[in-house]
Amino acid sequence: MDKLIAVVTGGTRGIGLAIAEALVKRDASVAITFNSNQKAAQKARQKLESFSKDEQTILILKGDTGDSDVAAEHYDKIRKELGLVNVLVNNAGIMPQISFDEITVEDWNETIRVNLNGAFYWCRQVVPDMKKEKFGRIVNISSIAARGGGVVGPHYAASKAGLVGLTRYAAKELGPFGITVNAIAPAFIEDAGIFTQWSEENKATLKEKVHVPQLGNTNDVVRAFEYLLDSPFVTGVTLDVNGGAFMI
Repeated sequence: MDKLIAVVTGGTRGIGLAIAEALVKRDASVAITFNSNQKAAQKARQKLESFSKDEQTILILKGDTGDSDVAAEHYDKIRKELGLVNVLVNNAGIMPQISFDEITVEDWNETIRVNLNGAFYWCRQVVPDMKKEKFGRIVNISSIAARGGGVVGPHYAASKAGLVGLTRYAAKELGPFGITVNAIAPAFIEDAGIFTQWSEENKATLKEKVHVPQLGNTNDVVRAFEYLLDSPFVTGVTLDVNGGAFMI
């Protein structure tokens, strides 16, 4: 594929922004979505545009990933301004830390809606064009929580496990069209998600769970993503990036 046109949901911070930056550095035109943080979106735009060239387009789209109508509106705009998407990164997600005893039905439904439904809504938008073009890369950002439960809560673990199931089914159906579908399951990425707000004392407890001298960072996830982006024979896998905290 000569020209990469990518969508990264939840792309203004953390893992999403790091992946978007890697794509821009590969001369891709990139659309990133965000929900509400305008300040983070503006910083992301400035950062990505600092790496882009004249022929590249950076598009920042505000809206609720867990709303199918928003996904459709966003994709219509992307097709008109960037062209047909051939790379999709389903990264957008929420991770409120809530125990089983405290979680409400609303907490559960909202997490599934954003983290899992949103990924399906975006796949539903891009797959028809990828099939026509006989090329596509879909990468779903799951979590170690899908494997061993994690530390956030049952709602989050279930949503991320759902992404693994979606990945495997989509890989089987879409593979004959040149579309690979894979997942990355990070853990303890200290410059992303809730861990950016954790104290050094709390991070020390995370370090006890890994088998290497340090916690992960977003660059570790980017390296995994680029491997999947470049690999036409790898599909249906969940690539663990967790310092050995989960092994199978």
